[in-house]
Amino acid sequence: MVVATRASKLATRQTELIISLLKNIKPDLKIRTDKTITQGDRDNRPFFAMNSIGVFEKEVNEKLLKFQADFAVHSLKDLHAGISDKLVIASIPKRERPNDVFINSIDFKKLDQLPPGSTIGTSSIRRALQIKTRYPHLKIKSIRGNVETRLNRSKEKKYSGIILAEAGIDRLGLVNHITQRLNIRSFTPAPGQGALAIVCRKEDTELLTLLKKIEHVKSLIEVQAERSLTDAIGAGCTVPLGALALTQIKQKRVSLYAVVYSLDGRKSIKVGMQHGIDYPQELGKMVADELVSRGAKEITKEWNNNNNNNMNIDVLNELIE
Repeated sequence: MVVATRASKLATRQTELIISLLKNIKPDLKIRTDKTITQGDRDNRPFFAMNSIGVFEKEVNEKLLKFQADFAVHSLKDLHAGISDKLVIASIPKRERPNDVFINSIDFKKLDQLPPGSTIGTSSIRRALQIKTRYPHLKIKSIRGNVETRLNRSKEKKYSGIILAEAGIDRLGLVNHITQRLNIRSFTPAPGQGALAIVCRKEDTELLTLLKKIEHVKSLIEVQAERSLTDAIGAGCTVPLGALALTQIKQKRVSLYAVVYSLDGRKSIKVGMQHGIDYPQELGKMVADELVSRGAKEITKEWNNNNNNNMNIDVLNELIE
C-alpha cells in the first residue's frame, strides 16, 4: 500500500502518525510513503500572490487519480473544497489544538509586551489582519518556508516573532519554542486548523472501511461545521476567514464561531451560534447565512476579485511587506 504526502518534515511526521494508527488496527499492514514537492513548497511568494488554489494538495491527490498511491494525508486547512469527484475525505483522525501560537526567539516577550515597530513574521493574510486589529503598532513582514526554516529565518533576520499553528509545532516536538498560545477569539484559526484529512478514491470501499476505523467522531463533527461554513459562504483559501467549532458531547451540541475581514482590515464580521450535535453542516450554513446577512458576501467578493484580477494588490503588499 502506498500513501502520498508532501515532501516536508511536518507532512512526513503527520503521515507517520497515521501509519501508526492504522498499524494499531492492522499490525501486518505494509505501507510505503511517496513524497511530492507541491507548488506551495516550490513557490516562496506570499500565499495571496499565488493566484491559485490547492497549492499544497493538488499534486499529491493526482497520485491517487493516476493510481500511483492508495491514499493521501493532508493538513485539512490546506485541502480546498473542490477536490476531484473521484476522491473522498475518507477519515478525520483526532484533531490537535487548533490555536495559533506566537514564537519569539529573540527576547521571549509576548505580543502585548513588544515595543512599537516590532516586526512579526507571517504570510497569512488572516493572521496579519488579526495582528493589525489587535496590535496596530506592530509591523508585519512575509516569511515562508517549512516550520524549521521559518524558525531559523526569524532568528537570523531578527524578527520579534512569528505566528504559526500550534498543531504543527506540537507534531514536530518543538513546543518548547512556544512563547504564547493565542486566544481563539482574537486569533480565530483557519477552518480545519489542527486537523488531518485522509483522502482516497471513492471506489476503494475496503480501504475506506479501514480508514474509517481511525476516525475521531468529535473532530469530524467540528470540521464538518467549519467546512460547511466555508462552502456556503464561498470563501477561498486566500479569504481571511477564521472559524472554529467546539463540540460538547454531554450537552449534545456544537458551537461555531466565525469572523471574516475586509480587504483593508477596517471591517470585520463576527458570528457565533450553536446547534444540535447531529447537525454540524446545518450549523455551518446557519452561520454562513448570518455572515451573509451582515455583508460577508461583499467582503468575499472583494477578496476574490482581488485574487482573480490582481486588483488592490498594493493594499496587501502594504499590509505584509
